[in-house]
Amino acid sequence: MGKAVNKLLKEIKKYLPPGARGADSVALTDAVWQLCGECGYKIAVIHVEHGLRGEEALRDAAFTEKFCAERGLNFACRHVKAGDYAKAEGLSVEDAARKLRYRELWQYVDELGADFLLTAHHAGDQAETVLMQLLRGSGTAGLGGMQVQSGRLMRPLLFVQRSEIEAYCHERNLSFCHDSTNDDVRYTRNRIRKKLLPYLQQQFNQQMVTALGQTAQLAAIDNDFACYHAQKFYGEYVTANGKLLECGAEKLLAEFEAVSTRVIRLMWEQKAAPGSELGFEHIKAVLRLLQNGSSGKAVMLPGKTAAAYSYGKLYIGARADMEKLLNCEGNSGVCDITVMTENIADGVTVNLPEGGKLFLSIADTQQPLSKTQAVVPLELAGEAVCIRTRRDGDRFYPYGSMGSKKLKDYFIDNKVPRAERDGKLLVTAGSNVLWITGERQAGWKHEPAGKWLVMRLINGKDGQND
Repeated sequence: MGKAVNKLLKEIKKYLPPGARGADSVALTDAVWQLCGECGYKIAVIHVEHGLRGEEALRDAAFTEKFCAERGLNFACRHVKAGDYAKAEGLSVEDAARKLRYRELWQYVDELGADFLLTAHHAGDQAETVLMQLLRGSGTAGLGGMQVQSGRLMRPLLFVQRSEIEAYCHERNLSFCHDSTNDDVRYTRNRIRKKLLPYLQQQFNQQMVTALGQTAQLAAIDNDFACYHAQKFYGEYVTANGKLLECGAEKLLAEFEAVSTRVIRLMWEQKAAPGSELGFEHIKAVLRLLQNGSSGKAVMLPGKTAAAYSYGKLYIGARADMEKLLNCEGNSGVCDITVMTENIADGVTVNLPEGGKLFLSIADTQQPLSKTQAVVPLELAGEAVCIRTRRDGDRFYPYGSMGSKKLKDYFIDNKVPRAERDGKLLVTAGSNVLWITGERQAGWKHEPAGKWLVMRLINGKDGQND
């Protein structure tokens, strides 16, 4: 038995228990097949064709079917349309292909009643994953990369180098197919594999793949530690309040941020709509909400959820349930709601304290201006907009004017009675006023480029524009 063959067989036996029944690529399938007699494995293979490579992909499917037939293995081929799915769901082709692939893989696993789904991810794949997560600004959860085992998903070759897998194929006289899409550097992972990783190996560390794998293991260890304490805190201090989840703000802020940020995420995950994602800026916005400590304030979050601070407690839940809570707490006249700009793409509706709604959306072209609709360049909004009443330091650049001024001076110049100023509802970006709702909107100094933020008031009674 060759050295490369022996190593792969040892790696598989190290992680895959005897008697397991599992599904999936050439070296991995052949290695598990060799161990069937010794370990009692039962194998089935599924090939997912993504509808991206035409005849080449069909040839690969036929090769896989023949490979399995020669070894007496059950084989299934599933066809999906990754390109169509990407357009329909607004995903990259990479993400669409991955989602569809795993959907088909898990469906096949369940059909068979298999114990494990085996994939042939190796050390190079892990290094690419860590670099991708690093470029995205991920925390330890992302930098931890892939794990050898995640529930029923098993990656027994995760610590095996690509060169060792190729050596195994050579020793076993195995041929394999080449996926031409792996050469297309329009895809992020391929650019990392073909450009970034080789550059890092040549210029900084020839053992970069190994180093990144070690980084992933260390990050995963740290993440497990923080997650354990977050789960422990959650179990002790997070409780249900009707349909909302609540937690003492002081207690949460006293924790290490590695714990408090994860507790916020855990609370959000229980209430968010499927498929939504909570980003770093969302969590920081919730922490700022607690640190400011003013009751009746809320932050809009992805997945049709919101977070609110009220009388020393953090609440997270569906937006409608949050509004009921604030009204019951006597804050019906208070409005201080933050909406992250990235959440506005599909439209966000904010219920206003005195009735009616404010609908925020993004348009490709400038929309008509009216008393009930304001439109400003999206770049003026920054990372978030806030629906609130005035604060010290607010500034306003009235549409059609020559420059900005303090909001207080604007009110004075326009003879707005002092008693009405605190009740004026604003849409702001930091201290810059974008719109005095129902009245004048902000202008801009430079020629706008890109998309537009549309802010529209809706009548609370009939749902139509005022």
